Amino acid sequence: MPSTKTRPSANLRCFVFALACFSATAFAAPALTAAPACLTGAYRSPTGEIVTLTQRPGFPQTLLATNFNGRSGVFEIAGDGVLNAALDADNPARLAGRLTYAGCQAGSVGLQFSGADAQQWLRLPLRITRTRFMSGAVQLNGELIEPIEPMADGDKPPLFVLVHGSESTAAVDSSNHAFLMASQGIASFVFDKRGTGASGGVYTQDFELLADDVAAAVGEARRLSAGRVGRIGLAGFSQGGWVAPLAAVKARVDFLVVGYGVIGTPIEQDQWQVDYQLRQLGYGEDVIGKARTLTALAGKVAASDFQRGMPQLLRAREKYASEPWLAKIDGQYSGELLRGEVERARSESPQVIWHYDALAVLRQLAIPQLWVFAQDDSVAPSAPTIARLEALRGRGKDIEIAVFPQSDHGIRSFSVMPDGSRKYLAYAAGYDQLLANWMGKKPLPPEAQDRMLARPARP
Repeated sequence: MPSTKTRPSANLRCFVFALACFSATAFAAPALTAAPACLTGAYRSPTGEIVTLTQRPGFPQTLLATNFNGRSGVFEIAGDGVLNAALDADNPARLAGRLTYAGCQAGSVGLQFSGADAQQWLRLPLRITRTRFMSGAVQLNGELIEPIEPMADGDKPPLFVLVHGSESTAAVDSSNHAFLMASQGIASFVFDKRGTGASGGVYTQDFELLADDVAAAVGEARRLSAGRVGRIGLAGFSQGGWVAPLAAVKARVDFLVVGYGVIGTPIEQDQWQVDYQLRQLGYGEDVIGKARTLTALAGKVAASDFQRGMPQLLRAREKYASEPWLAKIDGQYSGELLRGEVERARSESPQVIWHYDALAVLRQLAIPQLWVFAQDDSVAPSAPTIARLEALRGRGKDIEIAVFPQSDHGIRSFSVMPDGSRKYLAYAAGYDQLLANWMGKKPLPPEAQDRMLARPARP
C-alpha cells in the first residue's frame, strides 16, 4: 500500500503541552517518566503462556503487551516499578492489569491481568545482537533476535528478516511479532527502515530501494548468525508485500511470508479499495462503474507524481457533483485528490512506483510462500490478490494461502459500531501461531488448518 492510511482516532494523536506562565515566571511541566526500554522481550507464565513487551515509537511512557491470542494492552508508568493498563469498555479483547518489575537485571516481571491472580512471568533467554550495517551509502540500525533454548527436534532455528509496511516509525525493539516468534524458537532480524529510528537516509516508499535495504539486511543477518540458524526467509506485511518478494529475488532466500499484501499495482489497490468501500456502504455496480471513471483519472494523476491531470479529474468530478456517493470516495489517494488535497496525497506516498508489476516478480520465485489475508480488508481488499495467487498455484508455485474471516487490514478482528464504523479489537486468534508453525515447519493446529485455502487439484 502506498500509505495504508486510516483516519487517526483521538486517542492516537500526540498531545502538545504548552508552558503555563504565572505572574512573570514560567514553569515547565515536569518531564514524564519513560517506560523502561530494558523490559522489551518475551515472557512465559508458570502455566506456559507467552506475553511480549515492546516499545511504542512516539509513546515513550508506555509499553505494549501482546499475547498469542492476539490480545494487546498499553501499559503506562504509574509509579516506581509499576505500570498499569486500563480496561476499555468497547474492547473486551484489551489486555488490562498491572505490571511490576524490580529492575532491569531482574529475570521476571509481575503481571496481574484483569480477572486473574498476580504471577511472576520469567523473561525468556534470548541472544540479542545490535548492529549497524550499510545499504549502499546509507547506514541502517538493526537487531538480531535469537532463541537460546534448543529446538525440540535438534534443528537449527529458521530466521526471518522483517520487511516493513508503509510506517515511518522505528522497528527495532517495537516488533511484537519478532518476540512472539522468538518464543517459538524462530530467530529474526529487525531493522529501522531508512529515514526512521536510528537509521540514516531519507524515508521513502520506493520499492526497489527498500528491497535493496532488505537484501542488505539479509546479508547482515547471515553474517551475524553464521552457524547458528538454518533456513533464512523474509516476512513482509502490508506495503512489505510489494517489497519482500522483490528482496527475495535479490537476496536468494529460502522462504517468503506475506501478510495482507497486494498482487497488483498501487493504482489498482486504490481502485479496489474504493470499490470495496462503496459496496460496504450499499452502493451497486452502477455506482461502482461511475466511481471507476474517477479512480482511473486519479490514477493518472498519481502516476505523474501528482503533477498532471488534475483539471481533467476535477471536470469529471463535476459530472457527479449532485450524487451522494461522491463524498464517500476515499481509497489511498482518490478521495484526497477529489477534495483537492494534492500535496497531502503526494506527501503520503513518496517515490511510490505506481505501475509496479508485482506479478512479474512473483513469477521469478521458486521458494515456498505463505500469504495471509483478512477476509474483510478495507484497505487492501484481498479477493483480487487471492485470485492471482490461485492462478500461480495452478502453475505449480509452492504457495499456501490463509484467510481469516471477520478481520480487517493487519489481520485485526473488529466489531461494527452503530454508525457502521469498525472498532478494532485484537489480532485474529491463531494468526501469530500460524506464522510461527509455518516458518518452523511444524504441523498447523486445527484452527489454523481451517484458515487455509485448499490447493487446486492437479490435472
